[in-house]
Amino acid sequence: MQLSFFVYFLLQDLTVILSTLLPVVCIYNDSKEHSSFSVGLRTYNEVQRCFLTVSLVYPDDLFMFLLNKCRLKEEHLSVGALYVLKHLLPRSSEAWHSKRPLLLEAVKSLLDDQNLAVQKAISELIVVMASHCYLIGPSGELFVEYLVRHCALSDQKKYVNESSKVKIGAFCPTELRAICEKGLLLLTITIPEMQHILWPFLLKMIIPRAYTSAAATVCRCISELCRHRSSSSNVMLSECKARDDIPNPEELFARLVVLLHDPLAREQQATQILMVLYYLSPLFPKNIDLFWQDEIPKMKAYVSDTEDLKLDPSYQETWDDMIINFLAESLDVVQETDWMISLGNAFTEQYVLYTPDDDHSALLHRCLGILLQKVADRNYVCDKIDWMYKQANISIPANRLGLAKAMGLVAASHLDAVLEMLKGILDNIGQSLFQRLLSFFSDSYRMEESDDIHAALALMYGYAAKYAPSTVIEARIDALVGTNMLSRLLHVRHHTAKQAVITAIDLLGRAVINAAENGASFPLKKRDQLLDYILTLMGREENDSFADSSIELLHTQALALSACTTLVTVEPKLTIETRNHVMKATLGFFALPNDPIDVVNPLIDNLITLLCAILLTSGEDGRSRADQLLHILRQIDQYVSSPVEYQRRRSCLAVYEMLLKFRTLCVIGYCALGCHGSCTHIKQIDRAVLGNFSNLPSAYVLPSREALCLGNRVIMYLPRCADTDSEVRKISAQILDQLFSISLSLPRPVGSSSGIDLELSYGALSSLEDVIAILRSDASIDPSEVFNRIVSSVCILLTKDELVATLHSCTTAICDRTKESAEGAIQAVIEFVTKRGNELSETDVSRTTQSLLSAAVHITDKHLRLETLGAISCLAENTNSKIVFNEVLATAGKDIVTKDISRLRGGWPMQDAFHAFSQHAVLSFLFLEHLISALNQTPFVKGDMEKGDYSSHSADTWIDDDILQAAILALTAFFRGGGKVGKKAVEKSYAPVLAALTLQLGSCHGLASSGQHEPLRAILTSFQAFCECVGDLEMRKILARDGEQNDKEKWINLIGDVAGCVSIKRPKEVQTICLILTKSINRQQRFQREAAAAALSEFVRYSGGFDSLLEQMVEALCRHVSDESPTVRGLCLRGLVQIPSIHIHQYATQVLSVILALLDDLDESVQLTAVSCLLTILKSSSKDAVEPILLNLSVRLRNLQVSMNVQMRRNAFAAFGALSNFGVGSQWEAFLEQIHAMLPRLILHIYDDDLSVRQACRNTLKQVAPFMEIGGYGIFNSHCFNSDHRSDYETFVRDLTRQFVQHFPSRIDSYMGSTIQAFEAPWPIIQANAIYFSSSILCLCDDQHILSLFYTQVFGLLVVKLSRSADAIVRATCSSSLGWLLKSINSHSWRSTRLERVESFRLGYESESTKK
Repeated sequence: MQLSFFVYFLLQDLTVILSTLLPVVCIYNDSKEHSSFSVGLRTYNEVQRCFLTVSLVYPDDLFMFLLNKCRLKEEHLSVGALYVLKHLLPRSSEAWHSKRPLLLEAVKSLLDDQNLAVQKAISELIVVMASHCYLIGPSGELFVEYLVRHCALSDQKKYVNESSKVKIGAFCPTELRAICEKGLLLLTITIPEMQHILWPFLLKMIIPRAYTSAAATVCRCISELCRHRSSSSNVMLSECKARDDIPNPEELFARLVVLLHDPLAREQQATQILMVLYYLSPLFPKNIDLFWQDEIPKMKAYVSDTEDLKLDPSYQETWDDMIINFLAESLDVVQETDWMISLGNAFTEQYVLYTPDDDHSALLHRCLGILLQKVADRNYVCDKIDWMYKQANISIPANRLGLAKAMGLVAASHLDAVLEMLKGILDNIGQSLFQRLLSFFSDSYRMEESDDIHAALALMYGYAAKYAPSTVIEARIDALVGTNMLSRLLHVRHHTAKQAVITAIDLLGRAVINAAENGASFPLKKRDQLLDYILTLMGREENDSFADSSIELLHTQALALSACTTLVTVEPKLTIETRNHVMKATLGFFALPNDPIDVVNPLIDNLITLLCAILLTSGEDGRSRADQLLHILRQIDQYVSSPVEYQRRRSCLAVYEMLLKFRTLCVIGYCALGCHGSCTHIKQIDRAVLGNFSNLPSAYVLPSREALCLGNRVIMYLPRCADTDSEVRKISAQILDQLFSISLSLPRPVGSSSGIDLELSYGALSSLEDVIAILRSDASIDPSEVFNRIVSSVCILLTKDELVATLHSCTTAICDRTKESAEGAIQAVIEFVTKRGNELSETDVSRTTQSLLSAAVHITDKHLRLETLGAISCLAENTNSKIVFNEVLATAGKDIVTKDISRLRGGWPMQDAFHAFSQHAVLSFLFLEHLISALNQTPFVKGDMEKGDYSSHSADTWIDDDILQAAILALTAFFRGGGKVGKKAVEKSYAPVLAALTLQLGSCHGLASSGQHEPLRAILTSFQAFCECVGDLEMRKILARDGEQNDKEKWINLIGDVAGCVSIKRPKEVQTICLILTKSINRQQRFQREAAAAALSEFVRYSGGFDSLLEQMVEALCRHVSDESPTVRGLCLRGLVQIPSIHIHQYATQVLSVILALLDDLDESVQLTAVSCLLTILKSSSKDAVEPILLNLSVRLRNLQVSMNVQMRRNAFAAFGALSNFGVGSQWEAFLEQIHAMLPRLILHIYDDDLSVRQACRNTLKQVAPFMEIGGYGIFNSHCFNSDHRSDYETFVRDLTRQFVQHFPSRIDSYMGSTIQAFEAPWPIIQANAIYFSSSILCLCDDQHILSLFYTQVFGLLVVKLSRSADAIVRATCSSSLGWLLKSINSHSWRSTRLERVESFRLGYESESTKK
């Protein structure tokens, strides 16, 4: 716009124009947030130029217009007017100079306006007014206070002046505060005229509570003033003292010391306050100036770098302690009681300046407390501590803590006064305890209030004990603990209150420790009870969820652990019961979740410190401390092997820290306070100090290497060296290093023969430390390479006994829930066994195998199980494989009895073990050999063995039946899962395997006969698997066809078929098999002897090419024809008669003698076999072999011809006929007698019920007929002789009887005797034949002697048989025979004279029959 344009309008109506322009100033004054910033700024500047132009023409009118607008107190108009005044004041100062009072009054009227925009405009205007000397006298102080007041604005949310009609922008209190702070500094630094107003008025601004937040700016301004007027410091001091409204030095000091509390307050408040104190030091008593000149710079240096300060978590506590020390030393310098009393009053009066939740209030307590410590006036002290307690808000933890620390400071000089006050408070609580209980359910507020009081009391007691003089503290603590006053403080429920009580107990313990440091040591009475209090307080309430164990509970528990550490450290030493109680309550913290990490980590650190304290302060000598160490380590083991990573990390760190402490303990002694290095209160391991141990050698004072149980410890931490977490790997390696370092530093017992090569051991330890150094410097190194080096070092460092213990304890390590660690454990075991397996005894191998098997059973991961089985294979390969195999079979046997192995999840581990052995290049043959050996042992039932049933066979090797079944399953697995390696071993051991299977087949058939069929199925499965393995399908078919037949004859035949199959398919194996079976026939078990005999009886047929073998087989077979088993006797005999024909002649005599003996066997089946074998052997026997026993054979065959067994009768008759070939020469007559003795029986059985017997009798009769020289041999070729009709048989008998009567009249009586005996034969047909044959003789014989002897007897018998026989053929034959006898020509001579004799004979026979 052009100037002429505005002049024209001004002349028209000035007021209208100004009223129009003024709002525009307001709108565009603060348009930074508008997008049209540049447009608004240009508009604002142009409008201000308009006002400037008007002021040049109408200064007074414009001035009054602006003042009027200010007086209207309309927001937008006031803001606009103030901005125009700020703009025009420097340019119109001369024109408006006389109007300064009007301007000051107008601005004063706006000082109470709460609008931020107005306040901002006023603040900026005050600075402009000050620069032009508008601020004079009291009004100037008013405006300075206005700036100070707005320098104290707190940070709030952004404030937007929404009620404004014209938008003037958005402001924050912080922006207004910044404007005021800058304005105040400008007044101080750039306007010399303001110094007289600011000083000493600014000192007055320090005290008010409302201006607390402006302290930094005010103090800076004061410092600037003092610095600029340093040359006239005396004048400044006089100015200060001249004004009554300025606070006195004690008030200023009290206020400023408390305001030092926050070292991170904005604008470097602590530094500014320290500078003020520095400059104001002349205001204070003498000597303080010099002290502050030296001390204040140190304090400034501490708070100068706030960023570095934030890195220290305890910076606030440290700073507060520095403030208290600063105050204490200042008081010590002053040493003026009146001044200290005045300062104490100032502290007391300033309690109103701070809210209870303000941390400054807590510091104020401490400041007053340290002051009271320096005051000797007891009444004054008692008054002030009562005041302090009343002013404190103990419901606020910080305020409560500050009060407690203050009371502790006071107690340093006035302990009894403090304790008296505390007792009064406690007693008052006790009086209201009943009311508290009544209001439990209705007044929760009273519960909280009581908790706060108890917490405060506890803290005050604690800090009183902490700061009290060591010389008097014992009696006070004994009174406090002895009267159970602390138990009254346990009725707290909130975590902050619990923390307070725990802290108090901790402070009591520390007081005891401090007293000991000062030479006034004493035991803490009821220490165990105090520990129990702490453990009770740190526990979770029943209604607290785990989520509620959040921050506050974790803080409580962390404090409790720290307190426990303190109490554990003091005398007396922990008892075992208390130790266990503490550990049980605290070790579970290892399992805490990892979040919040900033709370949990300190808690874990406290737990580790506690465990170390328990270790250091328990036990009387090295051995007891070693036991203590092991006990703690074993309790932590569950967390060392935890599946949770952070639990493993925590527990391993704990183990490492304890080993460090233990090592220090063993080498240089220990400090009860946990000091590192040398300290004044360290307890050296000195025999002279150990009392009861003073006369013992150091070996009794220090633990022995054996006491550390290194083997068990190593296998616990070695898997962690392969952990997935790098930190765990590193710590675990350090643990092992510490263990072996300690062990090598311990004295060896006199006469010890541990065989440790120290040079080699230290070399291995050095190598281990090199690995640790690598882990510390390079985390990227291959973990497997590191682990291998660790294992190699450990393998050297372990003694023999420790190695054994390591291997025995490997189960847990291999079952580690971290796969990598489990693999590492397996790798370590393999390494140990490979390099040092030759040092293991049989017992060691056995227990190691059991441990590995236990691990294999519990492992579910297939890969890990196979690796574990690989370790077992390695053990078998490098030690005694037999023991390993025995343990595997024993474990398998237990599984068979106790588990359903077919349904195990993940498969049966023992099956995998069998496969592993069968596929092993070295072990496959050994394992197969062991299985064969197991199968060849005699099974027993444990109960029977215990009863002594097998005492008679003590020379035999026995095996548990469960293990035997396991061996069979193992053999099956070997055949099926051995692959090429296993097949090669089977082929190599074909004969022993077949023999063992054959014998077991017999055993299992024996069990099957008693109802136990499962073993038979198992052996058949194994036998078939063997067939598949060696490719013998024919044998497999035989087994599949008849394998499960339980009939003895069938399974005996089955074995024979198998033997025959083997003889044909693998003739080269026959000799070896027979040698084994020849020895096996001596077995104690009957069914195995039967199986061996069955196989040998078949194999003997194919033994023609092995003379020596045949001789052994014949000897064995002959020896066992007297076996207690009929089957064995029969099979041996069967085998003897199957000797190849080219060799039978040399054994014929031996075989015949055996047959002769067995013809009298009590078992019919053996007799039958003997008769059958006799028939066979006679075909190939020479006369010389048969002749000596011809008569004996004949007699025995005659006895067998009346057997009920059809085959026996048939073979006996047939064999007798075969003997006729040898009844010549010198034996002719004797054999003829045997023929005549047997002839009636032969005739009777020609018509036997069985056709085969008939035929055998016909053949025999033909063979013996030549011996009797009966004329007319055509009778034996007649139709009647060969016919099976009854009438033809009777015709043949009549014809043959005529021959007998004619040619052998002297033999008739013997024939008749034999025939009459046959009347009682068990076969009706034979009875009928005997009746007919005897009747024929009587009818055809004319010898009166014969008739007189037998006629009456036969006739009577016939009459009886006719009347009493139940068989039709007998009655019919009797009837026809009686008719024949009556019609015969011989009947007339005896009929009349002998009739009475017949009747009497009949009656006598009937009576005898009745008796029978």
